[in-house]
Amino acid sequence: MGLREKHKLERRERILATAQELIRRTGSVGLSMRALAREAEVSLATPYNLFGSKGAVLAELGLAVLKKLEREMDAIRSRDPIEDVLHIAELGANTYASDPRFYRVLMGVLTQSARGLHDDAITGGSMRLWQRPVEGAVAAGLLREDVDSEFFARDLVITFLGVLDLWVRGVLDGDAMRVHILYAFTLALLGVSTEASRPKLLRHYQRYQRQLPREIRVVENGTPAHSANAAAARNGRRSRKGAPLGLH
Repeated sequence: MGLREKHKLERRERILATAQELIRRTGSVGLSMRALAREAEVSLATPYNLFGSKGAVLAELGLAVLKKLEREMDAIRSRDPIEDVLHIAELGANTYASDPRFYRVLMGVLTQSARGLHDDAITGGSMRLWQRPVEGAVAAGLLREDVDSEFFARDLVITFLGVLDLWVRGVLDGDAMRVHILYAFTLALLGVSTEASRPKLLRHYQRYQRQLPREIRVVENGTPAHSANAAAARNGRRSRKGAPLGLH
């Protein structure tokens, strides 16, 4: 990489890091390109030259998780592609949950924007991320040979984003998001499993089912009542702050 390209990459990374910190600090994506340039200590033209718009900056921040998962998948040397599917799903959930003040705001905006998570770089990239281990599982005889890996990977992405949206809206906390994703992924894999993979998947299924919260409530401040009022729920008392969502 030449010196010019290196400096360009450094400016990009500095702008993205600054945008992330501004979103985390303010709890909003209402940052301006002028404020972003000032905080990143670059000229006003630089963010526009490197990204084009604030929306593109936000989309790039959304892609960062996918790029992290892709690097992790490239580093995996597992002999069990089904475990790889679950490992990447858990890593993704944990990554979002590790910084809720930032990711809840960012993903909430991306899911509502015209570009948002429907951009092929995000959803298409996620599909390819899971399609590879699914293909490996079919080739290894762990999943049925008639499984369409592209359709199956697409369904996993839809499932992941659906659960993620519940977390973004404060219906699920980080632990509940993780276990709901893993439980749903395990059920999907069980539906197309073979005798070679079914016993291990059944153990996963039983473990994740035990970890699922028995009741989920939405409360006024966005904090899930299954964690805030766990003792009351166990004693059969209803929370004053929310009504049952009906997920069990």
